[in-house]
Formats: sequence, C-alpha cells, structure tokens
Amino acid sequence: MSADLGITRLLRIFATLSVVLLALLAIAPARSYFTEWRSIQKRYNAKAVEPIPIEIQQVWKPELEVTDRCGSCHLAAGGAAPIAGDALFVSHPAIPHDPRELGCTVCHGGQGRATSSTAAHGHVQHWSEPILPKGFEQAGCGTCHSGLKVGSAKAIADGRKLVVESKCVECHRETKGPDLSIAGLHGFRGDWHAKHVDKAGAAKDGPWTRFTPLADEEAASVSEYLKTQVGAPRLMEAKTLAHRRGCLGCHRIGGVGGDDGPDLSDEGRKAIDDLPGWLARHFKDPQKTVPGSQMPNLSLSDSDTQLLTLYMLSLRARSIPEAMAPRDRVRALKLGERDFPVDGESLFGVFCSACHGPRGEGRRFPGLASTFPAIGEPDFLALADDSFLRKTLTDGRPGRRMPAWGTKDGGLRPEEVDALVAYLRSLEPAAPSMEQVMAAPIDLEGGKRTFTAQCAPCHGASGEGSAIAPPLAAEDNPATHDDSRIYGTVTVGVGGTAMGSFRRLDAPALHSLIAAVRALPLVGKRAGWAPVAGDAARGAITYSKDCARCHGEKLEGKDAPALANQKFLAAATDGYLTATIIRGRGATQMPHFGAAASDHPRLTPSEVSDLVAFIRSHAKP
Repeated sequence: MSADLGITRLLRIFATLSVVLLALLAIAPARSYFTEWRSIQKRYNAKAVEPIPIEIQQVWKPELEVTDRCGSCHLAAGGAAPIAGDALFVSHPAIPHDPRELGCTVCHGGQGRATSSTAAHGHVQHWSEPILPKGFEQAGCGTCHSGLKVGSAKAIADGRKLVVESKCVECHRETKGPDLSIAGLHGFRGDWHAKHVDKAGAAKDGPWTRFTPLADEEAASVSEYLKTQVGAPRLMEAKTLAHRRGCLGCHRIGGVGGDDGPDLSDEGRKAIDDLPGWLARHFKDPQKTVPGSQMPNLSLSDSDTQLLTLYMLSLRARSIPEAMAPRDRVRALKLGERDFPVDGESLFGVFCSACHGPRGEGRRFPGLASTFPAIGEPDFLALADDSFLRKTLTDGRPGRRMPAWGTKDGGLRPEEVDALVAYLRSLEPAAPSMEQVMAAPIDLEGGKRTFTAQCAPCHGASGEGSAIAPPLAAEDNPATHDDSRIYGTVTVGVGGTAMGSFRRLDAPALHSLIAAVRALPLVGKRAGWAPVAGDAARGAITYSKDCARCHGEKLEGKDAPALANQKFLAAATDGYLTATIIRGRGATQMPHFGAAASDHPRLTPSEVSDLVAFIRSHAKP
C-alpha cells in the first residue's frame, strides 16, 4: 500500500471551498436584488401610473465634484412623477435650482455615492458632513450663496408691509409675472416703480389698473425688501439676526470681522457629533459647553438660538468654478461688496453691539472679567469729540478686547468709520433751539443751582476761573452778556478743552442757566488766563487714593478702562480727561468727582490738573 500523501484531505478541503465560493457567488446578486433602493423603486412602481426602470439614479457634476445617487430613493426629486402621501415620492418644494441638475448633497449634505439611507444621510463613521436635520434645510443655500446680502431691518420691515398692503404677490401670481420670492436672487430692474407707474397710467383694464403709485421712500423700502427675497426666508432671517447681534465683532466670517473668537467661515463643517445640538447648547451657555470660553452668555431665546444655529450651519462654503458661482458670491469675493448694510446704525449692530449693547449702553457679563463701556451714553458723547471717536475706532485698544477696526485686515473702511461716528453722534439728545430756550420761563434760583452743580466745579463758585477753566464773568469776555454765545457754548461745547456740551438740559433749564451766568459779578479780565500745569507726583497720590481700586495700581485697567493704554492716551486730550474726572460717566461706575459723595471726595481743580498730569505721564514718545 502506497504512503498517504494527504490527497484525500486536500480534495475534501477543495470541495468545501468550492461550495463556499458558489454560495458567495449566489449571495452577491441576491444581496443586490434585495437592496433598500431597489425595494423602494418596486414600491413606487406598485403605486405609479407610469412605472420606472429599476436602476440606480445618478447625477454627476464633475466640476463640483458631485456624484449624487439620492434620486434612487427620492424618486420625484430625480424626475419621476410624484406620488402624494409618501415622503419619498412627493415632489421637491419649489426652489430656484433644479435638483436634477445639481443633485441633493450640494445643498442638503450627506454622502452622495451611498445607496443606503444610513450611509447616504451621513450617519456613518468618518463622514463629517451628515445631512442637515429637519428645520435647517435652508442652511444648505450658504454652501454656494455665501454673499447673500441682508438689508436695513427697518427698511425691510417697511418694504414687507408695503408689499402685503399693495397686494403685489397676488398680481404677480395672476399675471405670471416675475416670482417675487426670488427677486433678490436673479435681480430686478432699478426703475421697476417708474415702469409700473407708466403701465398703470396707460392701462384701461386688467391687473395694471390695481397698481397704486408709492412715494419715493416707500419704493426704496420695497426695493430693499425685494433684494432679500432669495427663496430662503429663514436663512435671511437668521443672517440678519447674526449681524444685528454683532457676531462679526468677535469672529471673522469670509475674511471680515474680529479676531477675539475663532474664525466661523467654515463652522457648518465642524467635526462634532450632532453639530446642530452642540451649536444650540453653546449659544445657550458658552462657558458650560466650552470651559474657559470668553464668549458671553447672550441670554438668547429659543427661537433666536435656532436661527443662529441655522446660520452657523450655512457657513460651509465650498470651492466652485468661477463660471458657476452665483452673483452674490462673485460680488462679495471679487468686488468686495459687504453682505450687510453700511449705514451707521447697521454697522454698529454688526461690529459693536455684541460688546457695547444694542444702543451703546455698555455691558458687563457674568463670569467674564471684561467690562464694555457705554459709548452711546449721553454723558460720554458730551465729552468725546468726533476725533476721539474716530481714533478709538481706527486704532482700538491694544491689550484690550477693542480691535483696531480702521487698520486691521477685515475691519472697517474709512467711510464706514465715518458712518459709525455719525451714528454715535446721533445718539446724543438734540438740544432745544435758541428760539425755544429764549421763549422758556426763567427760574434764576434754579439756574444758580444748575451753575453750582455743572459749571462751578471747573469755573469756580462765582465764575472766577480756576486751574482748569477760564473765568466766565470777565470784563473782556464777549460771551458774558451775549445770550447766543452762552447758548452755543453750553449746547455745543468747546473743542479741545474740558468744556463738553450740556445739551441734555431742557429749554427752561438752559434759559435759567444763561440768566445765572449773566448775573455773575465781574471778576477782572480773561486775557492771559492759561491752564495751570499739574504736578504728576501729587497726582500719583490722588490716583492711588481715589482711582486705583477701579483702574488698577498701574493704570492697567481692572473694573474700569486701562488709562495707561497708549492708543487711549493718543486719542484722549487733556480736556477729555479733565472733563471725565469732573463730570463722571453716567451708566457706569465712574463717579462725579466735581462733587463729594459717600464713597469719594470732591477733587479741586488743582487736584484734577495734577491727576491729569499723572495719567499723561504714562504716555510714551
């Protein structure tokens, strides 16, 4: 008998492997036959009047790097006849683009090459762009339309109201005119109103006869509103809210904004599980979600949280061939057009409101060391001239959270700085006219009390002058007996000096103050008066005693601004420093050192002069 070479055993193994191979070859087509997409198409054919071939539906856009098979299940979006009552077979809502041209994943996210619902929706490991959840679909528009422009909130609200009242949509729907819901996406004639007026004037009957001409400012408001109609109303509402809340004050988006927080330009692609939920939690409680975060808790409502989450999800701009880029994107990237309005009030909302408050009222957030001053407060604006405001906006406060908006990359343009200065100036109360003042009754005793409180701390109890302010009742002072000059000085101030405005006084108070100034006893001549130079060494003692607890021992800023900041010292004149010390800052912790109080003494003009000299001594050449 020959030796056993194991042939029998090898034959058995080979036979077993052959059976396994045949089984696998049989399973492969079976698995393909029982795939999810195939069963969905069979279900469709069982309901459809016109059945479709059972096959993979694919959109291929190589220029966008898109291979999209979503239409294999979402059949109506892929061109099949819709079937009501089945979510997979209903027609796609009307949008400016055809899903059969671009596919679904460009807008909705997800994994286009996949053929199962779980994988296609992006709920798989290592896929960082899952499908946008329900309620956030319009965030997908931001993938391409990164330059959609929002308008002035007031103009948009007025325009929307006029469109409703004028029944514009009814006429456009009936006459098959341009779709107003996407007017801002495709553009419209600048002279649309004049064209409507001409048509209405020539019409004898028909829809044109219903048109009622608008005033010029009304037509302008309607135009502003139509520019925001891009087929994604919720996204535009979200973007408007983000700009109004001042997100760009701390974050960059598309190269524009601050550097205090992370760049948000691609926030919608952040690699975080349940990104919408994480964003919502972060908006509600930043420090709890990201320990150590310097983002304040803005006390957002649930609806605002949802809107801002939607906007963040829309920030996921992808690379697009220039020939395919939408006009808003081209205008923003190539022409540098802003996607927000550039009037002063809107710019304040975009860049300043998050820190300084919606109307510049100042803010201090729990858990954060920074205090943001009240720059819209009348007492501040009465002392800060336009030059100070402009320098502060342009150069910022190095070492603090105030950026140099006028010089930084992605900051404010010169004309925008000017618009912001004009807006801040508009927050000052309007002074009563000279006619109103002269017609008001005089209360001489009341005027004397106003003089004692507001004027005497600098000019002396009898207007005799001091180390920091000239005599008022001087023989050679032309304003002593000139009501109009006194009125102008009190309501406008004197630039470059400590004399700020007092325009918050009403007409009777102003007339009474003018009368009190005219009643002052003459005290000699004004000629030759000059402010007395302060002594910095004496000022250091006063500072340590009365100022250091808020401004810091080294003027570095603590609960109050840093006075040793070089940009601040370059912008602030001695007159501004003097007036701020004497008059204080309303709506802040800065006291009124022109009068004594329980927590601080009254500083004499000489002490104020010394204190200013000490602060100024910290300026570097």
